Amino acid sequence: MKADLIIDEITAHARAAVHWDPDVDTVFEIGGQDSKYIWIERGNPLDFDMNKVCAAGTGSFLHELANKLRINIVREFQEIALAARNPVNLAERCTVFMESDLVAFAQNGARLEDLIAGLCYAIVSNYLNRVVGKRRIGKRIMFLGGPSLNKGIVAAFENVLQQEILIPAHREVLGAHGAALLVMERRLAGDLGASSFPGLPSLMGGSITCREKICQADGDCHNECKLKIYDFGGRKSVWGGECGRYEVRQDLKVREENWFARYDLVLRQYLEGKVSGLTEIKSDSVRDSSTVAIPRALHFLNHAVLWSHFWTHLGYSLVLSPKTNQQVAMAGIESMTSETCYPIKVFHGHVKTLLGRARYIFLPTIVNLPTPRSEESGLCCPLVQGSRYMVSAALDIPRSTLLAPTVYLKASTHDIVSDLTRSLGSPLGLSRRRIDRAFREGWELQLAFQHALRLEGQRFLGSLEPGELWVAVSGRPYNLYDERLNLRLGHNLAKIGVKAVPQDFLDTDGIDLSDFPDMYWGLGARILRTAKFVQASPGCYGLHLTNFGCGADSFIEHFYRHVMGDKPYLILELDEHSAVAGAITRLEAFRNVIRNDRNRRLSRMEPPGRNRHREPLSRFLSSRGQAEESFGETG
Repeated sequence: MKADLIIDEITAHARAAVHWDPDVDTVFEIGGQDSKYIWIERGNPLDFDMNKVCAAGTGSFLHELANKLRINIVREFQEIALAARNPVNLAERCTVFMESDLVAFAQNGARLEDLIAGLCYAIVSNYLNRVVGKRRIGKRIMFLGGPSLNKGIVAAFENVLQQEILIPAHREVLGAHGAALLVMERRLAGDLGASSFPGLPSLMGGSITCREKICQADGDCHNECKLKIYDFGGRKSVWGGECGRYEVRQDLKVREENWFARYDLVLRQYLEGKVSGLTEIKSDSVRDSSTVAIPRALHFLNHAVLWSHFWTHLGYSLVLSPKTNQQVAMAGIESMTSETCYPIKVFHGHVKTLLGRARYIFLPTIVNLPTPRSEESGLCCPLVQGSRYMVSAALDIPRSTLLAPTVYLKASTHDIVSDLTRSLGSPLGLSRRRIDRAFREGWELQLAFQHALRLEGQRFLGSLEPGELWVAVSGRPYNLYDERLNLRLGHNLAKIGVKAVPQDFLDTDGIDLSDFPDMYWGLGARILRTAKFVQASPGCYGLHLTNFGCGADSFIEHFYRHVMGDKPYLILELDEHSAVAGAITRLEAFRNVIRNDRNRRLSRMEPPGRNRHREPLSRFLSSRGQAEESFGETG
């Protein structure tokens, strides 16, 4: 469409809300596919959150249930709900549970009015618990989005919160209104050049065509994204790419360094000449008894240097699976015998890709990790610990090809070598002395690699101007450093002008974690130390990357929020169903929020009497009196 401005939904909705009510401090927005919470101070969004993968309570869910019940969603739904006397208590966690509860109550004789009213309350509870959580709710709440047209849901919000909800006219399209306001502001400020927008007549009169093709833009990429290429009267738009390549932004001129790519560069320097890519292995390599295959997932992404040098020191050639792509991911999903988180599924795919490519496959059981303090447990997630048992059963891996030692990396070197010798010594004919030397060399280089990362991190911190804005990204290595799982997070942050550094570049070992004495997850402790580093660092903000279905992170996230307090942060939850467009929306909104927060903190240090708040564009839009009259409907 050659739009003059591309803006995220959070910023657009916040701008529109402030126009209609300059004193609004909280925005609830429920759309067709997602839900949003926005906290506003002095006219600027300073905190936000969006629903994760679950779509319970969104407009599409309401419409689907109304159709099943043969109820008109436009008017009939709210009239039935408002007539209820005893609303039923539905499960609010999931669309499946909500629907099954509705059926159960109906079978037990519940009135239709009470069922529909109970659904309204369940939607409100789902939103407040899953989207808002423990975030602040102010005194002037505005409800936007299609479901805000439903007076039953508005009434449920007001009854639960015990306060009036503001519902302006045209609330279902205020995101578009906010985008228009922002364009006008940028135009007045001189931030936009000559408009390239062709005009509404051209758009309305132009023909629209669509064709599909497989992306072949990068010969080294094997994702095989199915692109939909639209032509709007000669203007091409491409949708469906998973890497963000086609998310073209004309308004972004500053690109930052991709520190995720720098991590990969440092890692390659320590692996140079030690590993072979899958495509380089000849067909007869499986007959070579000196080849060991390692999946490029889970353990390897955490201790790649250790195990690579360990095996090459012993005289073995290493075979790595390719970087995660569509084929690897699908191979893993198709081989699963039970539902797990996405990283475990991807791990299955990597192992399946390696079968028959080497004499042995290395699948250790890593029980725990080294910790900064001896009293910490440092345990790995149970699924990570048991990953080799799951994949061996799912893929029926022959025992004769499996090298599967149980390793306690938190233990002393003597004990680790004993465990490795007990498991590997006899099958491979290796002496304890050889294993000891190989492990010590590998561990020394692993520590050197980690030290090199922290030196890079010190260089980064030393380059920052006082109070300069940047982001520390926490997460588990198998999420952080797999571009398929993180949807090219480093690339996309750099592209939108955000300085972002993964947690491994930061020296957080000395941070006190005694207020979390029972934190027995090794990676969980590392994540919380990073959160504390963020909280104590001016100009630094936190982004935590996690995956849907992570049991450990379901607890860690609450602790992460607690540590952050009132400092804005973003928890980005991804899985195999996530798309890069949704991730970029959240990243852009986060960038704008932390910029607003940084400006707010700086304004507190300015001389008194300076008013930074700016009135709405009254010379182009309705007056404030007219705007206030638009609040004709209240719950």
